Amino acid sequence: MKKWQETENVWALGLFLAAVGFLAALVLALISQLTAGPIREAAARQANEALRQVLPAFDNQPSEDRVTVKLEDGREVIFYRARRGGELVGVAAEGEVPGYAGPVRGLVGFDPDGTVRTMLILKQQETPGLGANVCSRQEKKTIFTLFSGAPKREGLPPNPVLDQFSGRRSDGTPWRVTKDGGDAVYITGATVTSRAVTQLAYELAEAFRTRQQEVSK
Repeated sequence: MKKWQETENVWALGLFLAAVGFLAALVLALISQLTAGPIREAAARQANEALRQVLPAFDNQPSEDRVTVKLEDGREVIFYRARRGGELVGVAAEGEVPGYAGPVRGLVGFDPDGTVRTMLILKQQETPGLGANVCSRQEKKTIFTLFSGAPKREGLPPNPVLDQFSGRRSDGTPWRVTKDGGDAVYITGATVTSRAVTQLAYELAEAFRTRQQEVSK
């Protein structure tokens, strides 16, 4: 009798746990379904906000008007097309290269002819105060700007490493920092990160040049 009761208790406990697990899975699935839409919308808004910083004014949704291409080593570059009145006014390319402490992911805006407009780093794990300075666009606050009531600067805060690529176009010759025989400036103590940013800018510009017909449709 005792053994039968123990077996019955095990079955009851098992059914109870199964029911709890099923309900938990059902609740999680419901929550996932309810939040999927808002999450997608938030991601789209965030993407379009970043695109607005590197592209001219547009009236479409570049985050939805995109094409992905693969580089020779298998890495992907995502191209976002900005249009105004149906006309292509700019293209942004997003890609990633290895940095000093992890991947460096960036976004480069181009005019329709392939000229670099500006560059923005989206993700990096570089050393604070060194490599991070190569990637960051932060408005510097001074006593003057805090208390003078000076108007807020339009556009992205300056960064000498990122800004040096503006106005350039790829001709197939890799861009390198001056330490490696090129003409790109770098920050002492953050050479690896400077190389990574320069490599990323070139690879995205070169990908645009070689796939221009495809990505400019």
